[in-house]
Amino acid sequence: MEEFSTYKIFTQLKQRSSIKDCLSVAPLPFSKKHKIGISGEGFPMFFIECDGIGYSLDTNLEYISVQFNRQCQLFQEDEKKNEQTIHNTYTIISLKTDEIDFLQYFIEVVSLVLSSLPECPTHAQLKVELKKLIDLFSRFNKPPRRTIQGLWAELLVIEQAKYPEYLIQSWHVSPEDKFDFNDSRDKIEVKSTSKSRRIHSFSAEQLNPNRNSNLLIASVFVIQTGIGKNIFDLVQSICIKVTNPALQFRLNEIIGQTLGQDFDKSAGVRFDYQQAIDTLNYFDFNHIPTIQTSNIPETISNVHFDCDLTNTPSISATNLDVSLSPLFKSIDL
Repeated sequence: MEEFSTYKIFTQLKQRSSIKDCLSVAPLPFSKKHKIGISGEGFPMFFIECDGIGYSLDTNLEYISVQFNRQCQLFQEDEKKNEQTIHNTYTIISLKTDEIDFLQYFIEVVSLVLSSLPECPTHAQLKVELKKLIDLFSRFNKPPRRTIQGLWAELLVIEQAKYPEYLIQSWHVSPEDKFDFNDSRDKIEVKSTSKSRRIHSFSAEQLNPNRNSNLLIASVFVIQTGIGKNIFDLVQSICIKVTNPALQFRLNEIIGQTLGQDFDKSAGVRFDYQQAIDTLNYFDFNHIPTIQTSNIPETISNVHFDCDLTNTPSISATNLDVSLSPLFKSIDL
């Protein structure tokens, strides 16, 4: 994977001796023009060369900064250890923390963005892609949209899927979405519990989809443990199966947007992976007791309730016709 080799290049840069008045850099594995470098504080920096000069305001966030059109003097070694000094104009993306999870995530998502660009992008093309990064990293000082446990459960469903690409494309994009996966026809809602029984909280709307849609409820026991898998372990496993850079970026984008302020502690939260796999079941919403919306007075809204699915029959590929649903065909029933 490109992002892991980029991270390896960065770790090698950290071992080099510094050069006076020069920043040590190395070419990215997918580009001869763009560089990854290391700041005086030991933070990663990306140097992006573009075709032509355009005006854009610099951006300075809590965790990253973006500086456009800077004259740079860089020091680089080639594969034969030949040294060269580079004088050129670059747009610079810098991380401003040495927290390891931010560092790896930063290198990964920036690499994904740059790998999707032409070798020498225009200023306009670069500006569009950098806005994605700015919007993403601006989320990290905002409240989380989901719990770490809830996000982990959703990632497990993707990680266990037959066709994870389709699930990533159908994944929720905003906290206002009623369902976790929605392809504009069918829906999957993921519920997790750390209790001893399969008890989940539902809104009345979640069990009353529109008339021509089918809905599955994914239910999983997610138990926190000292030795287990965290969110980024699942992401790594997913990215082995999903090699499309755009989908990999979407995966990381939704994770960053979802975690918000919880990002810095999410790596330390681990769950029992084997138990989760063993207890992951799917339920037809028609088999789950609910409150029909027709029975709720118009003056009452936001109805929520807990439902115990312990004795509710789960479904499998043998008793559910998934042939007409691309969404349901993508999961492992």
